[in-house]
Amino acid sequence: MCYGDCNDDGAVAINELVRMVNIALGNADIDSCRAGDVDGNSVIAINELIVAVNNALGGCRGALDTRRE
Repeated sequence: MCYGDCNDDGAVAINELVRMVNIALGNADIDSCRAGDVDGNSVIAINELIVAVNNALGGCRGALDTRRE
């Protein structure tokens, strides 16, 4: 899974980052980008935005699952 890739096209684009920010601010529903919810708690937090930005900058190839067990 590529965190932040809301449309599942293998890349994180600016519009997907904006969507995640809107979710974090309460202006959009989490269902519009489940790929941004790294820990699966139905909230987009700062750390999840950072993961998505890193994926936007560095690409999604080999993106690691950063969830903690």
